[in-house]
Amino acid sequence: MNKAETIAQIARDADTTKTVALQILNALDASIKTHIDAGERILLRGLGSFTRGEATQRTGHNPRTGEPLTYTGYRRTTGAPLFSESKLIAEISATTGQAANITKLALDAFKAPLKGALKKGGMVTLLGFGSFYVGKRAARNGRNPQTGATIAIPAAQVPKFRSSKTRNKGGKFSPASALKDAVN
Repeated sequence: MNKAETIAQIARDADTTKTVALQILNALDASIKTHIDAGERILLRGLGSFTRGEATQRTGHNPRTGEPLTYTGYRRTTGAPLFSESKLIAEISATTGQAANITKLALDAFKAPLKGALKKGGMVTLLGFGSFYVGKRAARNGRNPQTGATIAIPAAQVPKFRSSKTRNKGGKFSPASALKDAVN
């Protein structure tokens, strides 16, 4: 599902025009980027949370030549201040000039097709922001922290997010349990 299909779905589900849906989606994109750049964590109920990863230098090897190289990796940050969905809706409403209830409907209409596309194993790409997709996690052995006994952890499908390299470098996503349940 690309951005145009997402906008059409939002307009249909929120009972609004495509122009309004585009304005709200662009304002959502800009607000999320602004707040994660400021070091805040954006929480969208039923979808997950977005943060900016902490840049770290890592070393590895070039797979073609075997030569060592250094690259910038991003790890999840902890303790970032929370910016809630209700504040985000108020901010988007002020930016677009739309009523808060229309913005909330559009945001909910954004979440529904995203969950549906991921449930079918598809990918949702928002140009300049990133892509949501389903990853596969292999079965593995783990340890029960209370007893220390080895337990088998089954294979699972997990929702993932790949941030855009151009404008959202280092963006991290933690899926909500509702999104994880929708995928499995």
